[in-house]
Amino acid sequence: MIPLTHCYNWTNQSREESRKRMREFREAGAKHLVLTSGLLGEGLRSMRYLLDFRSDMREFGLDFLDAHALWGNWEDPGMPLEEWHEIVILRHKASIRLCAAFGVRTLAFHTGNTFNSIFGSSLTLEDYKRMLIRSLEELLVYAERNGVILCLENQWTPLNQSRILLEMMEYFNSKNLGLCYDSGHGNLTEKGSACPERSCVPAIWEDLGIPVQWEENLIEKFSPWLVNCHLHDNHGFGDEHNLPGDGNIDWKRILEVLKHSPRLECIQNEASFRDYPIDRVCRQFSSLLESFA
Repeated sequence: MIPLTHCYNWTNQSREESRKRMREFREAGAKHLVLTSGLLGEGLRSMRYLLDFRSDMREFGLDFLDAHALWGNWEDPGMPLEEWHEIVILRHKASIRLCAAFGVRTLAFHTGNTFNSIFGSSLTLEDYKRMLIRSLEELLVYAERNGVILCLENQWTPLNQSRILLEMMEYFNSKNLGLCYDSGHGNLTEKGSACPERSCVPAIWEDLGIPVQWEENLIEKFSPWLVNCHLHDNHGFGDEHNLPGDGNIDWKRILEVLKHSPRLECIQNEASFRDYPIDRVCRQFSSLLESFA
C-alpha cells in the first residue's frame, strides 16, 4: 500500500501545542508527517529544534516520510541572480543532508518564480531555465550521495510548465530526480483557461511578458516520473487547498493514474488544516485512498 503522509504547519506554535496536534494525528490513525519547508528552516537555524521535534513524534508513534524543500523567490533553484546562487545551493544541500539524517527519501522542489519585476527586466525564460539546470546539476550529485530523490513540482509559473519539467526528466535521466504532481496546481493550469480573468495564473506569466501555456492531461504526462504527489482540491481559479471533494477536481481520474505510476513512493495530504479539524482530514484521506489498499 502506498503510504499517506500529512503536511501541517508546525512552526507557528509552541512545543506544547505541537504535542497536542501530534496526539490528535495519532488518535486519527495517522502514522507519517511531512518534513516541511518550515521545519527544515528551523532545523537550519537550530538542530536542537528538529531533534526535539523527532523525539516528540516518536512518543506519539509518528515519523517523517517525505519533505518539501525551502521555497520562495529567493530560495528556489531557478532563482537567476548569480550573486546569491551559492547561498541558495548551500541551504538546499544542508536540507538534503537533514532529509537523509531523518530517513526521508523524497524532497519536493518548486523550480522557481519568473518575476522580472523582482530579478531584472532583461531576463528571459531561457535565463531562468539555465539556472535551474545548473542548480540541479549541483544538487543531484549531493542527492545521489545521500540517497534522496529530488521531485520537481508543478505550479503555475512558466518555469514549471509541463514542457520544461518533462525536459528536465529527459535531460538528466537520473534515478534521483522525479516529479511531484500537485493536484490543486494542476487543476489551476487545466481549468483556469475557461475563465482567465478569474484565474491566478495569467498574472505570473504576464510578469515575464509571455502568454500563458495552459495544461492538458498533466498527470497523465507526469505518470512515468511521478515519485510523490500533493493532494488537495480547488475550483480551478485559486490555490484554495481544500479537502478532496470541496472543489471540482476529478478524483477518479487522479487516483487511477496514481495507481499506475510505477515510481510512486508516497501520497501527501496537502489540504489546509486552517479550515478542517485533524480527525476529519485524516478520515477523508483514508477513505479517498481505500482503492490503494
